[in-house]
Amino acid sequence: MRFRTFLFLTVCLIPNTLNGQSESKQNGLQTITREAIQAQLEFLASDWTLGRETGTEGEFLAADYIVSVLKSLGLKPGGDNRITIRTESSGSSSRSAIEPRSWYQNINFVESKPGSQQECSLIVRQGDSRQSFDLHYLIDYAVNPGNHSIDIEAPVVFIGYGIDHPKLRYNDFKNVDVKSKIVLRLAGFPGWTDTESAAYKKFTANSDFLYTYDAAKNRSALERGALAVIEIKNGSGGLEPVASNLPFRYNASYYEGDKPFNPSDRTRMLLPGTGTVPVPRISLSDRALNLILAQNGIEVSQYERDAMKGKTVLKKQAETIFLHLISSVDSRIVRGRNIIGILEGKDPSSQIVLGAHYDHVGQYQGFIFNGSDDDASGSVGIMTIARAMVASGIKPQNTVVFCLWTAEEKGLLGSEYFVSKADKGKIRCYMNFDMISRTELTDSTGRKCDYNYTSGLPLLKELAEAHIRDYDLALDMTWQTSEKPMGGSDFTSFSAERIPIFLIHGKFTPDYHQYTDHADKANLAYMTDIVKLGYLNIFELANRKW
Repeated sequence: MRFRTFLFLTVCLIPNTLNGQSESKQNGLQTITREAIQAQLEFLASDWTLGRETGTEGEFLAADYIVSVLKSLGLKPGGDNRITIRTESSGSSSRSAIEPRSWYQNINFVESKPGSQQECSLIVRQGDSRQSFDLHYLIDYAVNPGNHSIDIEAPVVFIGYGIDHPKLRYNDFKNVDVKSKIVLRLAGFPGWTDTESAAYKKFTANSDFLYTYDAAKNRSALERGALAVIEIKNGSGGLEPVASNLPFRYNASYYEGDKPFNPSDRTRMLLPGTGTVPVPRISLSDRALNLILAQNGIEVSQYERDAMKGKTVLKKQAETIFLHLISSVDSRIVRGRNIIGILEGKDPSSQIVLGAHYDHVGQYQGFIFNGSDDDASGSVGIMTIARAMVASGIKPQNTVVFCLWTAEEKGLLGSEYFVSKADKGKIRCYMNFDMISRTELTDSTGRKCDYNYTSGLPLLKELAEAHIRDYDLALDMTWQTSEKPMGGSDFTSFSAERIPIFLIHGKFTPDYHQYTDHADKANLAYMTDIVKLGYLNIFELANRKW
């Protein structure tokens, strides 16, 4: 009789528990409104935050605003531990005490830019003869030296596309020794200019390759001892000097001025003591590049045609042309801050992490690059989900960690730092928001967006499909998946460590990385539905036993 009573009570409690959880989910969902999203977005992407470039006053102001929101929700800070030394009144002894954790994870970056000493020359050696051609900085060549001053002289060797990819059975380094040499390579990959070619289809079928090949090419060159890289882009050296005597003003979108407008010319940052030292990248004018090609007997167009057909074989080269480069770098330490808020769960050993980057590209020539879509929108999404999770009124099964990243625009550095310090065994999955307020201009439906997820956890797609259907969300998803998704956003830092991820991303518009990326262009209905989808997924993942 006692067993029957227990069974009856258990069966009755299950529906009540499910109904309670459904009600809690709905309580949180009701807080995700267009008005709440708009209010946060308009401040975070306002001129007051000055484009939120890493380490600047504007980014610090944005960070303090975000922390005020998370603190008001009752989340706990998850940043750095704070240790203070307290001296007794007598002054004879002291003791340390651990204070409450900070909301900030402070990070020191090395910021660098080209220094005043820039010299470069091409040297042709034939037997005992030596002929030198001096190159002029920003006329014949430009250099991205990485984060260290360099002084190198080495032979230039052609390496095709510079790709080594075992899965694709393709290796340009097979017959070429690049140790202590400067690599000359083609941009892209075989067939990349002909979308109908078999080569293009072969290389683009592998999404892991498609999103990471440029970094992989640099890594392959460095691992084999290359000193620097020169890249040929569409048959050209890629350097387009600006004439100094143009009699008219420069016009670009809403800009008209008497100076060239090149906001891509910014400082670089590196995490000290982590990752790989960047390979120096050299850009050459066509006249400098043609000298190298002629000396090495390389006909670029023919090589590209042969590579599409798989007929290229690189042979040992004479190494008669050398490049001498001196490039100084000016560096300083810049402080950036990740923001971390924690909603404690029943199981502190299990975490669901979600994040977006709150930094952007700052200012240039008096123009503020507000970065509303990229990525004030994603940051607002994370804050809004935090409010909804708290409003649900229940303590989740798993601890939920809300993160706002710094230095994404400098190379995903904030999220990389977080992952390097995290207890990765606790993290069950990671959700990333990036650019969630706009769809492409040609999208007449206003519904298209992208969803990328780890193929080893199909639940991430199943949840999204069910929530779009059951909650009538006006989203038309393009589903993308791979074993280890990689790309130009912070989910890459997690995926690289085999942590399952899902990314929700809008579409690119002409305002991407322009000063025209303003909050009044946001599609608020679209963004609201994306935030709702993120919340619904996180609610289920946070209340699931892993």
